[in-house]
Amino acid sequence: MASKINLNTFAEGALLERANQAILAVLENIADPNTDHKVKRKVTIELTFVTDKAREMTQVEVVAKPKLAPQSPVSSVILIDTDSNGKVLGTEFRKQIPGQQSIVVDQDTGEVIEPKVETLEPGLQIVK
Repeated sequence: MASKINLNTFAEGALLERANQAILAVLENIADPNTDHKVKRKVTIELTFVTDKAREMTQVEVVAKPKLAPQSPVSSVILIDTDSNGKVLGTEFRKQIPGQQSIVVDQDTGEVIEPKVETLEPGLQIVK
């Protein structure tokens, strides 16, 4: 019987494989721009030994636990209103298209009503 256990080949290589998977998960978490770079990551390799009464054999369970940084929170704004029937509506508030003032929509057809544009001089326009 060998007095030392080779961790590279232990459990048919499962210990090494699980450790590598946990380390890879940590590296991917570090590379994720949606996580805080300052948070410490950790890999814990846990070996649990369950022995029989005669103490001749021990069942060993291998677990590699990566402790990762959580994703950074993302926030948005939802505008809440009611339609003409009193039904509650919610929509995400987003910045408008650059230069866009507003869009007028026909409530019956849903079509966009184009604003009237008058040209006074070349290059100068008034939008009504």
